Amino acid sequence: MKKLIFTAVVITALIAFASCAKQTDDYIAPAEKNGGEVTVSFVAEPNMSDTRAFFDTAGTEPWEKSLRSVTVLTFNDAGALLVQRSFTAAEVTAKKATFSMPRSAAGTTCEFYVVANKPVTGITTKAALLALLDSAPATYNGTFATVSTTAPSGGFTMSGSATKTLAAAGSTTEVAVSLKRTVAKVAIQTALAADFNSKYQGSVKITSATISKAASQTPVIAPATPAPGTMNYTTTQNSAEASGKFNNLFYLFETAALNAGSRVLVTLNGIYDKDGDFSTTGDQTPVTYDVELTGAANNGKLSRNGYYRVAVTLSGLTGQSVSATITVADWETPVTQNISLGQ
Repeated sequence: MKKLIFTAVVITALIAFASCAKQTDDYIAPAEKNGGEVTVSFVAEPNMSDTRAFFDTAGTEPWEKSLRSVTVLTFNDAGALLVQRSFTAAEVTAKKATFSMPRSAAGTTCEFYVVANKPVTGITTKAALLALLDSAPATYNGTFATVSTTAPSGGFTMSGSATKTLAAAGSTTEVAVSLKRTVAKVAIQTALAADFNSKYQGSVKITSATISKAASQTPVIAPATPAPGTMNYTTTQNSAEASGKFNNLFYLFETAALNAGSRVLVTLNGIYDKDGDFSTTGDQTPVTYDVELTGAANNGKLSRNGYYRVAVTLSGLTGQSVSATITVADWETPVTQNISLGQ
């Protein structure tokens, strides 16, 4: 998987970390100022061309990996916050920030958490960070024209963590953290089967796609088991027609394994026009097609940072429910789910 990589070079401080260390919004500093430093640098993925076709199998769009803010939090083995540091705008551009670590951390095991594109304030313990939620799925979704060309206003929330035992005082420790987005990408492309017109007069066009029974929230830091909250998020997007195909794009929070009938549902809403002339409405009939997303292990699980390409072929007019298997793939190497709907 291609990911954003953060490399932290830790130089443990040469002085004791006083218990009265003072917290600011961005930084928990050792009480004395002549301690060692942490240099955190990151390398972003190279930008791909922004002219690639929708449903392309390669790469991540530039707006899907943009960084607006980056915060690093370091905890000791008791879960207490040692250092919190938010990158300045200049540091994000330079892909590097430097800060101190207390001497008391030398030789101990610390956990490094990185959160991108989401404010992190008021966190003093690891437990509080793990309880932080991304709970606004609507911010990631909108019209096809919007979500297929731009990021949410604050960018895609990303997070990652690593555990390291720090070297002795005066030595350096390198820490690499891989970031994942908190959402999965679901791209849907619908087309008529090659033999549709030989079986039916007229034509079908998809007017919109509706996602229902999706997760309403997710922890910012990936838990061992997804915690999606109430599975009641619903959103509808008008389909975009291009070259005889109908496109939709959604970003959804991850879900745990779910029983059939409780999984994320895609409903394709369309119109059947008997003479194929959609400018006249007297011979039109609404049609719908349902697809329940079954996940990689046929258990309904959708993983954060996964890319799900749903290729739908309409072979008939019967809007029957269809359950299709999906294989989880890295965002950058998607796997296509092929579905034939109708009789």
